[in-house]
Amino acid sequence: MMDEGDRIQRFTASERTVHILLFSSLIILSITGLTLKYHESSLARWIIKAEGGVLFGGTIHRMAALLLMATFVYHLLSIMFGRRGHAFVQDMLFRKQDLIDCVDLIRYNLGLRKESPRFDRFTCIEKFQYWATGLAIILLGLSGFILWFETPFMIILPKWMMDLNHLIHSFEATVGFLVLVVWHLYNVHLNPRVFPMDRVWLSGTMSKEEMRRNHPLEYQRLFGNDEK
Repeated sequence: MMDEGDRIQRFTASERTVHILLFSSLIILSITGLTLKYHESSLARWIIKAEGGVLFGGTIHRMAALLLMATFVYHLLSIMFGRRGHAFVQDMLFRKQDLIDCVDLIRYNLGLRKESPRFDRFTCIEKFQYWATGLAIILLGLSGFILWFETPFMIILPKWMMDLNHLIHSFEATVGFLVLVVWHLYNVHLNPRVFPMDRVWLSGTMSKEEMRRNHPLEYQRLFGNDEK
């Protein structure tokens, strides 16, 4: 992590690019997938028409899926073989303190606690969203691959497994869409503390004051008791 005056590097250009490709592909997948799932609604029919029809919309969906999986594989390789990536995933691991912080954060939001928990490099919310997204990508990727080559798989797998695969893909996609739009969107855009958005995903940096306020344990580890 680099300290450039009052700005601290949090994400590199490569990491920011991965993030942009990740959420862009997820947004495209959500739009095209939900329109196919609810194709009978008037809004879905309008979107499908704008996409150029069901077949072209399906092609867009698959291309976005390939982009998502390529981005995911690149991230896996970076954390497996890159020193910075290895440190990143180590900091993302759940620990006992995260459970305590989660309970304290709920109590704080309910007005039962005066101060917010003191977080380190990543908050318990960020850790949950990271691992939940990873699990969702794996499930969506595997189930989507089976759906993509449905005819060959129907020869191998029984019908009940194909039906279950449809259910898993649809349910996981819906839950992922809600987490992305409702929870993550609020935390990085609509939260009064960062509105209209937290710009760290664009610049890759945050101020010392932002780190001291949102990640006090990390700030203390890097700068000691410096309050400047």
